[in-house]
Amino acid sequence: MKKVLFIIIIAAIFLTGGFFLYKKFFVKPSIKILETAKVEKDSIRGVLVETGIIKPQVGAVVKIGARATGSIFRMNVKIGDRVKKGQVIALIDDREIVQAIEQQRAVLNEAKANYDYARVNYEREKELVKHEYTTKDAVDKAKSQFEAAKAKIDDITAQLRQHETKLTYTKIYAPIDGVVSDVTAQEGETIVAGLQVANLVTVLDPTRLEMWIYVDETDIGRVRLGQKVEYYVDTYPSKLFYGTIEKIYPQPVVKDNIVYYLTIVKVTKEDALLLKPEMTTHVKIIFDEKQDILTVPNAAIKFEKGKQIAYKVLGPDKVQRVELKIGIRGEEKTEIISGVKEGEELATKLILPITAKGK
Repeated sequence: MKKVLFIIIIAAIFLTGGFFLYKKFFVKPSIKILETAKVEKDSIRGVLVETGIIKPQVGAVVKIGARATGSIFRMNVKIGDRVKKGQVIALIDDREIVQAIEQQRAVLNEAKANYDYARVNYEREKELVKHEYTTKDAVDKAKSQFEAAKAKIDDITAQLRQHETKLTYTKIYAPIDGVVSDVTAQEGETIVAGLQVANLVTVLDPTRLEMWIYVDETDIGRVRLGQKVEYYVDTYPSKLFYGTIEKIYPQPVVKDNIVYYLTIVKVTKEDALLLKPEMTTHVKIIFDEKQDILTVPNAAIKFEKGKQIAYKVLGPDKVQRVELKIGIRGEEKTEIISGVKEGEELATKLILPITAKGK
């Protein structure tokens, strides 16, 4: 009985080993083709995918302070209000300055009267000396008094103009058309000129926007002025906005140890009606476009041992490995320079046996 059992075990071992040897040396590994696509002529755009942010243009945001000392008599605006250039947005108590102006005008009138008297006296003394009815010293004294009176008028006039200029500082005007985006002082608060650095009001022109694109240092070599740009924002994911590259800043920006270069795209006034500052943008920079060229889907190109290859379909689950020379790589397709011909079919998705992968 034991001898029979031993013979059965030995036979099973030989059968199992024979099965594996047969599979290894006589059964050819199978290839499974799941999806294919044809080599055909089409158009391709070479794009760089980057991230950007919406920013106000230079001069589109103005922070307005005060150069006059006093309490805020009236604040005419609040956040969100639209203002026009030249509109009075705040008034500072001007009573002290107005009083100083009135006093200075009274002093000026007195100085003018003294000036008129000194001028007449000087003219009289000059006539009297011609007939020797007065002395040279008296003429010189009259001249000196006349010149002093004139100098005093000039000095008082200058001070008066200075006070009048300060009076204009008590009215705060909007420097641009726009929307009030911040108000940092309210009626009744005291402003001290030269000491308070906080701004009273910030005005933003929402129609003057631009987009800052952070281009990676590995991509900046393909970016040029005038290139077309497409982008969208998360709040309007189905709407594409368009622009062109207008500036490329030479100064790098380092974020998270990655070097970027700021590329600027101006936002049109129509698009600015939808976009707002600090919105994140998802950008495509179109650095190349080609028409009527040989193309294949990106999925048809494989990378093996540092080379671009494809699997040309020869029949049902039968392929041939071919090397490719490619051009620009687009969003969905890649330009083919050599390796396959128009009309040939390539596998875009397939299952290769392990032995075949190692070849």
